[in-house]
Amino acid sequence: MQQKNPVIINADAMQCYAALPILTAQPSSGEQRGIPHLLYGFLEATETMNAAGWVERAAAAIKEAQQKNQNITIVGGTGFYIKALMDGLSPIPDIDPDIRAGLMARLNDAGLPALYAELQAIDPAIALRLKPGDTQRIIRALEVYEGTGTPLSDWQDIPLQKPADDWQFHVTHLNPSKDILESKIRTRLQSMLKNNVLDEIRALSDRIDKGEVPKNAALTIAHGFRYFRACLKNEISLDDALERTAIETRRYTKRQRTWLRHQLKSDEVLP
Repeated sequence: MQQKNPVIINADAMQCYAALPILTAQPSSGEQRGIPHLLYGFLEATETMNAAGWVERAAAAIKEAQQKNQNITIVGGTGFYIKALMDGLSPIPDIDPDIRAGLMARLNDAGLPALYAELQAIDPAIALRLKPGDTQRIIRALEVYEGTGTPLSDWQDIPLQKPADDWQFHVTHLNPSKDILESKIRTRLQSMLKNNVLDEIRALSDRIDKGEVPKNAALTIAHGFRYFRACLKNEISLDDALERTAIETRRYTKRQRTWLRHQLKSDEVLP
């Protein structure tokens, strides 16, 4: 049944960025017609979004929607964002953006293993929880330490702070069969090609090559970006890029299902 006075709030980290709406499968203008869609495509490719930043924006959007008596639906695949909104986050203060910029420069110069080794020295508890290749979380842990003088693990020991104590959530998991999911992945890829996904990837790739966007910008981990970019550079074929993107997406959905099953209790599961 269609809700009266609905509003949709995005909780997909990659869909927060403006540069790759097709690759990240953001709702089209036609799909958004008649229903407010918030927190889609508001970030530049040079910016970085984390859970705290998203929760702050989502909470403001929710409060405004409540004032308008709107029915709120939060949609997206970044389960940690939703969990943070529901359960709260550690009260870490805002970090000077120059600290992250410096870390990204060091990442380019020294490489991720050097930064991970540094994290092991200053915050071994967090380092043990992270994979050595988890660029975004390693950078986050280092910037928190540099910005506050306190290890991230110590911040995480402080009781969580919720944006509101009286909000009630109804959590629905979409859990299609493997066959249906595989079909949707393939259909989505073909739809992307039809809608000229290569053009938007070429545009962002050119900005990276010119140094306008860091080569390790957060948006570049969007599923398929590195493969389609390699295709545009004639390093792999289009068929190869499509197949690798399908495999990457399939693996992500498997990890996502596992995370949701253990971390975010559902009130309803739909096929």
